[in-house]
Amino acid sequence: MANRGFEYEESRLEGRAFLVPAGLSTPAFNSSFDIPALPESSREGALGAKVDVRPPAQLLTVVPGSQVVTKASEPTLAFYALSTSQSVERDTWAFLMNFLAQHKVTTEKLDQQAGVLQTGWFDNTVALDGWGEEDEDFKIRQRYQFTLSNDAQRHAVNMSVRVLEHEETYDGETSTALTAADAQRYATRALNQFSLYYDKQLKAREQHKSSDGMGMELGLDNNELSAWIADGSFEQVWRRLNQVLPGYGFTIKDTQQSLGWIDVEYDDPGTDFWKAKGAEPFKLEEEAYRFQLGEMAGGKTSITLFDKDKKPVASGIISQMYISLSEAFAKGQADQAAAKAE
Repeated sequence: MANRGFEYEESRLEGRAFLVPAGLSTPAFNSSFDIPALPESSREGALGAKVDVRPPAQLLTVVPGSQVVTKASEPTLAFYALSTSQSVERDTWAFLMNFLAQHKVTTEKLDQQAGVLQTGWFDNTVALDGWGEEDEDFKIRQRYQFTLSNDAQRHAVNMSVRVLEHEETYDGETSTALTAADAQRYATRALNQFSLYYDKQLKAREQHKSSDGMGMELGLDNNELSAWIADGSFEQVWRRLNQVLPGYGFTIKDTQQSLGWIDVEYDDPGTDFWKAKGAEPFKLEEEAYRFQLGEMAGGKTSITLFDKDKKPVASGIISQMYISLSEAFAKGQADQAAAKAE
């Protein structure tokens, strides 16, 4: 509620007569600026302390490619498949089950064929509505219905949420009343919390993939420059490159993932290092370099190397470095850890 006084509720419109001093003529009047009477229908809204001053909740499209479904009767998001191999319907159901389990919420009704899941009680007020844990006077719990509809043509799943039951307790008094606006806000926040969980699971999956081995070949980037072409998404290759470079004499100085570059300083690790690797030393000057990543068709990612003057490094050096880097990319993190232990 608003945190100031509500004395304005006692204010009344005074209709004093216009006084004309003696000896003056009464001026002409018109009704253009008369304040109309308040219709009875407009008196039904909340007043004073009952006015909810919280900002309206807005659906968040934090999951890559997700979209708000406009004109839906309930808060609805569309989650799209991020690759041809992803079963977005299976993923969404699995993420929803685990999201509920994380909040210790039971599933009261599940009809996957109809696309309906009704939950038990959410008692985690902080997770769903943002109320402070220190507010012991206010408690809230709710049940929700999640509805999923598969859109095979667009490789997407639409998810909508609505409140089934609501209970709130304030100063020991419990109420189940819920306005349509409040129901919309709570459903929106529940869907937002699920979206954040969905995004977290996708990132964890990408992290796992980038920890496994991936193939690499020599080729040309989208600008026809000599490059290494890694068999993985931008996210996977980004993580893998950041893992691999420090092990080959590169000190990472700065990164900008949104622009796809990694700035490094190269320091030759020495003869013993290369002898242990069974590889030829990189023919690089000990100076600054930039690795530039670029998305390519077919789920591949290019890696182009530039010198301190932002000029592309010679193709011969790119080819020579390929052998060692491709072997490093092909090894999973577990393999690399075992090699270090030996």
